[in-house]
Amino acid sequence: MKEVRQDMDRNKIVEAARKGAEACEKFEIEKLKAFSRIDCGTGNEAGNKKAVAIVDEMLHQIKGIVIEHKHFPGYGDVVVGRLKPEHPTGKIILNAHTDTVFKEGDAVRHPFHVEEDRAYGLGIADCKGGIIVAIHAVKIMQDAGLLPDKEIVFIFNCDEEVGSPVGTKVFEEELPNTEMFFAFEPARLENGVLTARKSSCIIKVDVKGKQAHAGVNYSEGRSAITEVAHIIQRFYESNIDERGIQFNCGPVVNDDVVNIVSGHATATLGVRVACQADIDTVRAIVQKINDEPPYIEGVEEKVFIEKMKQPMERNDKNVALYKKVYEAGKLLGYELPEQSSGGSGDANFFSGHGVASVDALGPYMYKIHSTEESMRLSSMKEKTELFAVVLGTLS
Repeated sequence: MKEVRQDMDRNKIVEAARKGAEACEKFEIEKLKAFSRIDCGTGNEAGNKKAVAIVDEMLHQIKGIVIEHKHFPGYGDVVVGRLKPEHPTGKIILNAHTDTVFKEGDAVRHPFHVEEDRAYGLGIADCKGGIIVAIHAVKIMQDAGLLPDKEIVFIFNCDEEVGSPVGTKVFEEELPNTEMFFAFEPARLENGVLTARKSSCIIKVDVKGKQAHAGVNYSEGRSAITEVAHIIQRFYESNIDERGIQFNCGPVVNDDVVNIVSGHATATLGVRVACQADIDTVRAIVQKINDEPPYIEGVEEKVFIEKMKQPMERNDKNVALYKKVYEAGKLLGYELPEQSSGGSGDANFFSGHGVASVDALGPYMYKIHSTEESMRLSSMKEKTELFAVVLGTLS
């Protein structure tokens, strides 16, 4: 009898999710189109203000929600929406970001358009579509009276693309008592859901040499930029490909002109780490390079880790939460494989603090971080009904 009752409950949840997603599909596409007209690259406060206005409009559809804007100069507003029942049995966080990697004017040069089941637009998969999915899934279950008795907190931050320096401050405020974290970054290949993400480590190289005229007294100089090049080479030789520890050099900065032996140069390197053991390995490599004598005698060099973000490691809590998402997908006829990502995200923070976390619950992505970014349009409806079922089954 209990199993029959459970089947009836599941059928009710699935029916409500499907009907609700069908009913709001047209509105979701309209909001997606409006979102895509906005240039809201990280740090574009004017664009952030426009994006936040759309977020607020959608959030206000949810009865009883309390919306707060936390302003951070140089970035914009982080939106926090809170829906709290009278006697919550726990707290869950739904997260996506409003910022993109694109420049002012890019939205005009690459406008929203649809070709068959593919919608094109900058930031629509990463991560504007995920915002739309999260909000409407909650609205659908609220309208059906099937929300779980949990406090639901939306956090839409404006700085994920640069590592969430201000978003993390909001995460820290909301961390206490959080039991589940759902991130609405775009779905992976094969519709995968993430239980693990690598993190990024930023390494700085700073070398002081000695300036000299490159033609008159070259041998008196000590080239800082040549020393930087050799340090970069040592990092490259330290790659451990089978573990994915692969150092990549970004900006190399030197202000001297070509007829001056360089007196000062810097470089920035990045490397991805999947677990604490990889972090320890990177620290050891940095220390080893620091301990080695310089290639050019007489230069002063400093190599140090500027920033190390916690990886989202696969663990029992993340896998258990993934299984809830997987079972919700099965009820809808979707296959949602468990996957990991070489990129980091905001789920890293919560997972690293012991909160059960999953990611990639947004629409299906193609070519994000490029001007050809697009998403499978029908996947927005699919992801909306998926998370609506997840919410319903959390009851």
